[in-house]
Amino acid sequence: MAAGTDREAFYESGRQSVRDLQATLGAIDRTLSDYGDIYDFGCGCGRILLWLEDLAATSRLHGSDVDARAIRWAQENLPWASFTVNRPVPPLDYPDASFDLVYNHSVFTHLDEEHQDRWLAELWRVTRPGGHLLLSVHGEAPLALFENASRGAGGDPSHLREELDRAGIAFVDRDAFTGGPHDGSYHSTYHAAWYVFGHWSRYFRVRAYVASRSLGFQDFVVLERRAEDQSVPRPASVPAASYRPAGPAPADGGPTLPEVARAAARPLDGPAVDAPARYGAASLAARRAALRLLDNYAGYQREVDRGLVEAVRALDGAVAGLSRQLDELRRSVRVDGVLTLQESTGRLWDSVGRQGERVNRLEADLWEAIDALRPGAAERGGT
Repeated sequence: MAAGTDREAFYESGRQSVRDLQATLGAIDRTLSDYGDIYDFGCGCGRILLWLEDLAATSRLHGSDVDARAIRWAQENLPWASFTVNRPVPPLDYPDASFDLVYNHSVFTHLDEEHQDRWLAELWRVTRPGGHLLLSVHGEAPLALFENASRGAGGDPSHLREELDRAGIAFVDRDAFTGGPHDGSYHSTYHAAWYVFGHWSRYFRVRAYVASRSLGFQDFVVLERRAEDQSVPRPASVPAASYRPAGPAPADGGPTLPEVARAAARPLDGPAVDAPARYGAASLAARRAALRLLDNYAGYQREVDRGLVEAVRALDGAVAGLSRQLDELRRSVRVDGVLTLQESTGRLWDSVGRQGERVNRLEADLWEAIDALRPGAAERGGT
């Protein structure tokens, strides 16, 4: 919902998200200024925190994300908040009961149930007793949009609605994120409100559920850590034998945060008046050209990827329809033919994934080339 290359739309979405947070907190008679320690979970480059500079005079602002490049940019450009890189799975590098408000936009909209449960337990750990959380989910409006798009492409999304009616949560593992930079747990997830009230209440008290409140699209869930709960809840979808309560990484021998990407400079056409002095005229021109190439290529590739995903989804729907017809003619038609068609669509999804991986590698190579143009790159072994 907030991704894209339109700078003004990106800025305005952050401003609107602040309005959405304030409006949603109004459902429990609170405002952002009521909280002393505020945490943006999955903050990206600080799209929302960018608009909270005034709040920093009275509140301590924090943000984390798995994207190291985005976090580095936020650290360099948003000094009124503190930022860290978090791992794709718990734990976070924050002590117990660090925050009295945690919010996000579009994190639980992408995680499968097991990862959601692990993160709900971890967010319980870092939230103070009596503290609140605002988490967004894909509810009815995004589901209807997905269903209409799927039918428009010739697909059959009925299985998604059936899964949601049965389990209350549906994870779509073949979507536009196939082959992207994230692992297989990050795709598209849809929630039924009754599931949120029933399942998430194992961790928190559900104070409110506000439909289409986050950027007019996703639903906001308002949660409260119960003061009487003293032990970290075990994730409901994780077997007890494999569960280790989340907490800070051990100081000796524990895992360290990987540097997934090098630092990105602030926008070249933004307020960085010192850019020529830092990079030199020739290097700056080369970086502009490389960034323009990367942006244009990424925009084109996104369109290609969307086309591939929709085409394969349509073929999936056609195969599903053929399967139903052949089931009725099982005695006279060999089912082997159906299996062959299903295997073919599976191979197409594999191809989409490999194409995404190739694009990811190309993007990483381009960023390395850009980074090599920084001063001192030769001394560090750059080219």
